[in-house]
Amino acid sequence: MQYAHAGVDAQALQCIAATVDEGILTICLQRPEEGNAINPRMSSELDALLARVAADDAVQVVVLRGAGADFCVGLDLGEPAALADPSASQAPRDTPHGWRTRSLRKLPQPVIAMVHGQCLGDALAILEACDIVMAASDAVFGATGPREHSGLSGASAKALPRVMAPRAARYFLLTTQRFDGEEAARNGLATRSVPPAQLEAATHELARELAGKDAIALRFTKETLDCAPSMSWDAVLSYTAAKQAELKVLQAGRPSSRAAAVENFLAGKSKPGLGA
Repeated sequence: MQYAHAGVDAQALQCIAATVDEGILTICLQRPEEGNAINPRMSSELDALLARVAADDAVQVVVLRGAGADFCVGLDLGEPAALADPSASQAPRDTPHGWRTRSLRKLPQPVIAMVHGQCLGDALAILEACDIVMAASDAVFGATGPREHSGLSGASAKALPRVMAPRAARYFLLTTQRFDGEEAARNGLATRSVPPAQLEAATHELARELAGKDAIALRFTKETLDCAPSMSWDAVLSYTAAKQAELKVLQAGRPSSRAAAVENFLAGKSKPGLGA
């Protein structure tokens, strides 16, 4: 069914669609005639939607996909000219990047990208902002910078070397050679490559598996994975100990069997491995 949340009018969305089923929110890029190219309206709609989703505890997992034949062919270079004009104000030029570099990356829920067809240019940076990337084995990936007499955008320049093997990133970004889903899984851009006919089923099976896990534990795991790489070992140990203590307190306040077990432990009524 259509996603409904305060501040989100699903029927007013033009460039994306949002549906939810049993805690799994599917966001679909909805410009199939243009290969789901990112235009300012799509970016604005995604930015607004993701802000609401971040505060919605009913959404446990997010799946991002494209309508039609492609996942996304990158930025819509036909609109507007201000995006490429260095003298233009910063806000319009940031529009296509903000939801990828901030809103999507910072979602507390796990995000799965389901990639089929083409995923080109700046669309590659979308994948780095997702937690898991499921790719059809025949999907087509590729940078477009030098091919179009241009360099890398800020989002791609930062994002792609973070997930791709260093030598692979340089090779594919310099040559702009296209590669398939199997290669994407090998070089780190994708998590798994599956036969095209199995992509949707495999993605939703994974989404259901994640939706069945402890939502708070998943959120804390994401936060830790984001923060730990920039910390020292001592800082990581202190941080994870603090997060574990916070996790137990939050879990103890929920009406669930897990919460009951944690509450009993905190009250000294039981000890793991030793019985009640």
